[in-house]
Amino acid sequence: MLIKKIAFGDSEEAFVENRLSDGVNVIFSDDNNRGKTLVMQGLMFSLGYESIFPSSFNYKDKYFYSEVEFGNITYEFLRKRNSIAIMTEDAMQIFNSVGEARYFLDEFVFSIPRIQKEGRNVLVDLSLLYELFFIGQDNRNPSGLISKGRFNKSDFKAMVYDLAGLSDNQFNIDDIKSIKENIKSLKLQLKEVRRKISIIRQNPNIAEIASRTYDSEVVQGKIKRISEINENISKLKRSRQREINRKSKLENLIAELNSLNRDLSEGNVQCGDCGSDKIVYSNNDLTFEISNIDVRNGIIKSIDQNIRQKADIIMDFSGEINSFQRELNEEMKDTPPNFQQIVLYQEQTISEVDFDDQAFSLSNQIKALEDQLNSYTNIDESLKEERKSFDDNLLKEMNDLYKAIDPSGNLVFEDIFTKKGSTFSGSEGQEFYFCKVIALKKLLKHNFPIMIDSFRDGELSTGKETKMLEIYKKIDSQVILTSTLKDEEYSNDKYSRIDGVNAVDYSNHQDCKILSKQYVREFLTLTSRFEGLVL
Repeated sequence: MLIKKIAFGDSEEAFVENRLSDGVNVIFSDDNNRGKTLVMQGLMFSLGYESIFPSSFNYKDKYFYSEVEFGNITYEFLRKRNSIAIMTEDAMQIFNSVGEARYFLDEFVFSIPRIQKEGRNVLVDLSLLYELFFIGQDNRNPSGLISKGRFNKSDFKAMVYDLAGLSDNQFNIDDIKSIKENIKSLKLQLKEVRRKISIIRQNPNIAEIASRTYDSEVVQGKIKRISEINENISKLKRSRQREINRKSKLENLIAELNSLNRDLSEGNVQCGDCGSDKIVYSNNDLTFEISNIDVRNGIIKSIDQNIRQKADIIMDFSGEINSFQRELNEEMKDTPPNFQQIVLYQEQTISEVDFDDQAFSLSNQIKALEDQLNSYTNIDESLKEERKSFDDNLLKEMNDLYKAIDPSGNLVFEDIFTKKGSTFSGSEGQEFYFCKVIALKKLLKHNFPIMIDSFRDGELSTGKETKMLEIYKKIDSQVILTSTLKDEEYSNDKYSRIDGVNAVDYSNHQDCKILSKQYVREFLTLTSRFEGLVL
């Protein structure tokens, strides 16, 4: 991914940044509050990251634009609140949420990792993915994630494993759990059969009237399992219904737009109040004028794509529901018809059962299931070893990077997250983040840029900064950093004197006021590429 342009604002005030190079970029100023952080946050927000803007900045009324290149294809993003429009040379897609845009990006732009979450194989959120390479200035916490969404740091690690080709998505956890439960159940049955064989030998009369007690733990386990399956089915059905409702609304919208095409061919449509013939399409956040038939057809094409995408999502939900329903049927096979009322399983007259044969059959079933479980276990153990090797290499890379920039430092990184409650002094936190994102970049070989806001945070020394910049320059990727210079550093044109660094000066920006009328025309030109957009 290559960031070409960043812009944000509205029809009254805006800012545009188009001076970024393919290599190392340092956006700097001689003081704080010159807009460096807003530019970084605005870029990430346009790409689907959660809002981390300061409370003093009213981002909800602004449009955020970015132009990026991925795989030699240029994509333009435009976001307002939670709605995103993505445009290529020949098409524009409009999404009502970041979650919807995520599926489009996964299918057409770049692969988004999948992890096991809540018993399902799900796409990670974009905010989680972007923390591979983006470190914001605010909400930094080395012991956790910067963006606190529904995913946690364990999910981040699972995502890293997926990107490294070490995912456990190929394992069906429910299958393994089911095998273990079957083995447990069969062993209980075998124990009961063997006990009855002993009874037969001791007193055949007792054996004739004996009945087997259905173990209360098994009953409770089955109740819990069936409840879990029903709960999963219920959740999936609700999610599927939401997608069906959205798909239905989009189909109705298509019908209305197609009807509008026919109306316009036969005469003009005007507002009964003001007489205007201006017609707009709005998804709450983004509004497009569709009086122009080409724009209207483009909107229809985008909605058609959303409908097809939702049809796929609905099919995915249906597949998961069917899978849980099959699992429920399997659970119910050996469940009494009146499960809530029945605690005991009644069996046929014991005198009709050949317990020796039954015990032999149960032993064989247990052996077969244990062999199957061992097969899963061997694969699982192999994956654990591969993951451990990856972790060791990642931590070695992090510690080697740390020693390269701070030979006399005494930190030793033992994980990609620090222990909760541990603190860094001075620039140690910044050194940790540097080592983390660079090590992940090297081992995963991902195609994203490295972006760190306030990369000298914690009074990073000049010597360490110089070493970091040399490492950044050797990375085969775009790097975007921000920095606030001291007066002496600024006077000496610090970054302009460093070979291989594109220095972008924000010092002339008004304090706490990066948006201005100066960039409005250029901003409107950029957003006008989204045909029919009404700002």
